[in-house]
Amino acid sequence: MWHGAKAGQKEAKEPSLTTEPSSSRELCLVSPADNLPSDDPSLLILDKQVSTASDLLVEEARRQTKKETALVNLRKKVGGGYDPFAPYDKMKSKELTAWVQKDPSHKLPLKKKPRRCPSRFYQVLRTPLEWLTDHQMDAFINLLRKRYQNHPEHFRSDRMCFLDHVFSRQWRASYPDFKSDAPDANGLGRRLPGGAWNYHAGLIPSFCQSKKVWGVDVDDIYAPVNFKNQHWIAIWISIPKRHIVVWDSIVSHISPKELDEVMEPFVTMVPYLLVECALSDEQKSFLCAMNGKTKTMMRTWQRRLGDVNRVRIG
Repeated sequence: MWHGAKAGQKEAKEPSLTTEPSSSRELCLVSPADNLPSDDPSLLILDKQVSTASDLLVEEARRQTKKETALVNLRKKVGGGYDPFAPYDKMKSKELTAWVQKDPSHKLPLKKKPRRCPSRFYQVLRTPLEWLTDHQMDAFINLLRKRYQNHPEHFRSDRMCFLDHVFSRQWRASYPDFKSDAPDANGLGRRLPGGAWNYHAGLIPSFCQSKKVWGVDVDDIYAPVNFKNQHWIAIWISIPKRHIVVWDSIVSHISPKELDEVMEPFVTMVPYLLVECALSDEQKSFLCAMNGKTKTMMRTWQRRLGDVNRVRIG
């Protein structure tokens, strides 16, 4: 900042502007020496080590731009021609609205609509903050499964599968029976949930059957999880990494203790099933040796914070 003094005016003695900073992160003001002529302009030097509000805004904008650029590049690399977060097609949205209006029940209030009528399904789906039922969630998973079957190149890998809500609901409900059942001499033989072998073989869900075997043709398993009919989360089970990732859009809804209970059936029974369904004694021995124990091969899980994308629905 420039400061000029009138010529001939006696300079009043002012307090020194020089401060000794207590650390390199504090603001430092340096004033000109006292013996400089008063009519010469003086320069106030600001030694800026502390970020201002504008700096933080600029840095945040830069960070957001880098993140968006990385997402665009990732979608181009992985997604091919399919972007699940692209803006919805307004023309198709109008066509859908016209089709829904053909339903005789479309003018009824939501609570009075028959549970299986098309207008109820799409009204719930298109209403912000409306609870998505198992029916809607499975329809979305079926859509992913169909797209994956037709265009696997649009996805991150060709060694993955998508499961329905029945998987997570049934496995959590059957976990007490699994825990209470006594194993055989080899630590195997416990009671697994119904249909576990069919899930392992890719025979269910029946829509767009993958017929891919877990651990042989499949490395990554994706499934929705319904928490008390209040909140949905998604899980990604990585067989090679022996790790489960949880995607949660509202992390405050489920406490860490509650989430531990939700994840325990998958952390325990998925690796157990892999050993039970091993195609040969050699493979079974290999799976057991990976962790030294038969029943706890899946070692870790984590909840991912703040990276769940939200999309506007037309």
